[in-house]
Amino acid sequence: MILSILLSAILVGLGMIHFNWAIGGTFGFAESIPTKENGQRVLNPKKIDSVMVAMGLTLFGMFYLLKSILLVLNLPQWLLKYGSWVIPKLFLLRASGDFK
Repeated sequence: MILSILLSAILVGLGMIHFNWAIGGTFGFAESIPTKENGQRVLNPKKIDSVMVAMGLTLFGMFYLLKSILLVLNLPQWLLKYGSWVIPKLFLLRASGDFK
C-alpha cells in the first residue's frame, strides 16, 4: 500500500508540473526538453501536449490509488490487473525514446 501511495504522489505531482507548463509556467521546462549538442531543441511541445500528458499522469496516479484501495470505484478487476503491467511498459517505451 505504501508503494502505491508513493507512486500516486509522484505521478500526480508530475501531472501538476505538466499542467503548470500548459498554463505558461516555466518551472523545470528548459531542463526537461531534450536538446542537440549545439543547444537546439529536439522537441517543441505545444500547450495541448502538456495538458494531454498531465491528464495521463494524473490518471495513472489515480490508478495506483485504486490499487491501494484508498480510492474506491467499481471498475472491472481485469482493468486493475492489466493496468499494473501497462503503465510500467509505457514508461519503459518512453525511456527508450527514439533509440539514440
